Amino acid sequence: MTKHTPTTVRPAPFARTAAMLVHLYTASTVVILLVATSFLLAGRLTEALFTMLLSIIIDATDGFLARRYNVKQFAPEFDGRTMDDVIDYVSYAFLPVVFLIHAEMLLAPAVVFGALPLLASAFGFSRVNAKLDEEGFFVGFPSYWNVVVAYCYLLGSPAWLTTLIVVGLSVLVFVPTRYIYITRFPRHRAAHFAGATLSGVTMLAALAASGGPRMLLVAVSLAYPIFYTVYSLVLDQRARRA
Repeated sequence: MTKHTPTTVRPAPFARTAAMLVHLYTASTVVILLVATSFLLAGRLTEALFTMLLSIIIDATDGFLARRYNVKQFAPEFDGRTMDDVIDYVSYAFLPVVFLIHAEMLLAPAVVFGALPLLASAFGFSRVNAKLDEEGFFVGFPSYWNVVVAYCYLLGSPAWLTTLIVVGLSVLVFVPTRYIYITRFPRHRAAHFAGATLSGVTMLAALAASGGPRMLLVAVSLAYPIFYTVYSLVLDQRARRA
């Protein structure tokens, strides 16, 4: 009786390369954040914020690419979820707080108030049920600090109000309210993605504009975030009643 030695099935070269390129695409966010930090240290606040917000484009699309090219199968030695969480903490929490302090947008002691969202997000990112993937929700305020900072900057929010917003949202990270996870939400996903995309593009345009046009663009860009927040709260209440 002949004994057969089991053979190892290797992924096709293209599949392996595509999976690794998706990981590289996610990792390239740190380069964008480095450029944003360089602008920030040079005192070029608008350019820093504009560059910082560009990183959202990668975050919004790398998950789709990871599923499309099956990175878990063809590049299993790298955990895309872990990479994403590490980068997101810097992109959505740490660098925006550094921006707040450098731009003097917080009350003194700014470091103390700036530490609140960083501590809250550290717990938020490590929460075991932070993402309800199947239902399409985040649990607790999903640490969109870069978006919060952008609006406070564009609207010229006074330091006392910005500080109040930062403290309030830091508390909401721990409140188990559900917020729509746009790229995973099963209902009208395309419409939500389109609304978020339009809002983001309009916000970037507002950063490039000035005076009256800037305020008009800011007002337009706020439409979806307001809808997102209200709709999330409505869905959360429905889930609690159910």
